[in-house]
Amino acid sequence: MADINLLPSEERTAERIDLARKKLLAVSIVILVFTAISTLATLGFYTSLVSKRSQFVKDVQSSSVAISDLQATEELITVLKAKASIADKILSTRSNLPSFFSQLEELVPQSLYFSDLRLSADKVVISGKARSSADMAGFVTGLSSQKGAQIVSNVTIDSLSSDESGAYTFVVSAQLVGK
Repeated sequence: MADINLLPSEERTAERIDLARKKLLAVSIVILVFTAISTLATLGFYTSLVSKRSQFVKDVQSSSVAISDLQATEELITVLKAKASIADKILSTRSNLPSFFSQLEELVPQSLYFSDLRLSADKVVISGKARSSADMAGFVTGLSSQKGAQIVSNVTIDSLSSDESGAYTFVVSAQLVGK
């Protein structure tokens, strides 16, 4: 059977336009909702990135402060290490003077007197007077003995002279042993 259409063609066209408008309105609403959702998602993502960025900036600033503090400490450690190594070198070159003098005291005869005693890192030079040649010989023998070898080595008499009373003026040098 044939379809009879009693509606005028203008109304059918208006109905089609109305239907197309409703479809277009539905599509527009869907696009608008999608755009709103994507805008909100983008805004949320941007906000999270901004908060992460601000946290990174805070972390960088706190790390910079910590690095600055540690840099000052490192410089101090470097300076102290250099000074400590210099002090260690000084201590290692120093002789044990109390031990040296206590051992030297045992080797010096009673009638022998020092007028000058010069100590360097590895050498001692002793100037003085002895009452007799026996005192002078006893002193040099004491320095060359086994006990004297614990504090000095390579004992040499640099100068030895006597005056009319028989007293001797001397200069003796030696290398220090065992720092």
